[in-house]
Amino acid sequence: MPQILCKLLLIEDDLPLASLICQYLRAKKCDVVHISTGAEVSLLVNHHDFDIVICDVMLPDINGFELLKIIQQKMHCPVIFLTALDDDKDQIHGLEIGAADYVVKPIEPAVLLARINVHIREHHKSTSLKKIRFDDFVIDAVAKKISVAGEVLPFTIQEVDVLHLLANHHNDIVAREVLFKHIVGRDYDGLDRAIDLIMSRLRKKLIDLTLPQLTIRSIRGKGYMLNIDTSK
Repeated sequence: MPQILCKLLLIEDDLPLASLICQYLRAKKCDVVHISTGAEVSLLVNHHDFDIVICDVMLPDINGFELLKIIQQKMHCPVIFLTALDDDKDQIHGLEIGAADYVVKPIEPAVLLARINVHIREHHKSTSLKKIRFDDFVIDAVAKKISVAGEVLPFTIQEVDVLHLLANHHNDIVAREVLFKHIVGRDYDGLDRAIDLIMSRLRKKLIDLTLPQLTIRSIRGKGYMLNIDTSK
């Protein structure tokens, strides 16, 4: 069986163009799902399976810029806009609201594939830094979840962020000031005990969930350290 290079969602109402893109990309070992309206995005299952989305700006039922907001809520992958409008303002707007790229029609399929490959590679690099794995224990900062042997554990988004930051520096001290700035979002004033309360709750949850391989140590006057023991 040939190896699939990527799974791609194409949102395009120009059926001849969509057929051309699908035919070319499938010949290049891409698994392509094609839909022709924005409404169909909500009908899709397994949204997180897609590596990239190619979206026409001018769809029959919704503007692509508006659809991007919906896509970003459901998927964590790059979005490339397609458009027949060679307008700098539109392109700038699309990039500013979160699109990875902007391709003006008529499209050269080989150039489109090259851009797809670049954005998938860059996305995978970024995502790999945000997913930390110790044996069967995984902290996924993109999906905001923590799992053990594939079972998702009941951690809050804030708790995932804290554990991800600590795990990135496991067995090293993370200063309270760094934690405060990263988690609370403002500079530490030397008095606020918000981080201490968060750590206290997190320690209790680790005990309640029977995760003895994870221990959070307080380092007096310095900060916190996450110890990870994969032998337990």
